[in-house]
Amino acid sequence: MGYIPILHPLMENEPNIFAEINYDKRYTTLGDITRDGDHIHDFYEIYVNISGDVSFLVDDQVYAVDRGDVIVSAPNEIHRCIYHSDCMHEHFCIWIKDLPFSDGGNAERFTKNKRVVLSDEEKVLLIAQCHTFYKCRSGEVSLRYRAVQSFFGILDLICTHGTAGSAAEPLPADFSEIVEYISKRFTEPTCTVAMICEAFYISKSTLCRRFRRYFQTTPSDYIESKRFSEAKKLLASGQSVQNACLSSGFSDCSYFIMRFRHKFGVTPYRYQKEFL
Repeated sequence: MGYIPILHPLMENEPNIFAEINYDKRYTTLGDITRDGDHIHDFYEIYVNISGDVSFLVDDQVYAVDRGDVIVSAPNEIHRCIYHSDCMHEHFCIWIKDLPFSDGGNAERFTKNKRVVLSDEEKVLLIAQCHTFYKCRSGEVSLRYRAVQSFFGILDLICTHGTAGSAAEPLPADFSEIVEYISKRFTEPTCTVAMICEAFYISKSTLCRRFRRYFQTTPSDYIESKRFSEAKKLLASGQSVQNACLSSGFSDCSYFIMRFRHKFGVTPYRYQKEFL
């Protein structure tokens, strides 16, 4: 089971805003088996890059990132870092349960673009605000007001000053066709690695090699993540566990429940009760 963030109220007198921040700096190798797999959260994530030879995958798109660049992923969007070499990877992740915007325009700007680019001066300010938020968030009560200021300063930089970054990195045409094929059929139980290999006249080893190269996952894990993402959306909308299981492409409810619990730490039923 991957890392699952726990969000707390941003302010004691404002229990409706849940947010948290994490700072991570570690040397990561391409063969490091301790790296997290796909992330599928119930909340928004702001990834702020500081260093590292990485790109960022959101659903089916891969985005290049440099120091100070921001990636925003929405609830239950599949996302992960893509490593290109052994590197020191330093970054912040900020998680928000619900967007604290009374202005619908700000909310739209926040969710419109996956990659947000700031000016060089604004990048320096953004990273400084992240450090302040991180240090003050877990500090004494007297520091929490500064944490709140930094949190809203970060959102203001992203929404008011941020511009849309470059489009997603182009994937090879033959691999892009496979990804599109899966995206259209993953809710069908017959969407399997064997079926994909047959449809595209390639071997399993070739298919696995392409997924490892471009998405750093396996085709079977990729299909399962797509199904989990869909299942969580269906559960959140009030669908029964059985309907969510079958409608997202799983054919065996017992297996679905077992894998869901392994991935998210709770059963689908418990997840739905806590979400709703």
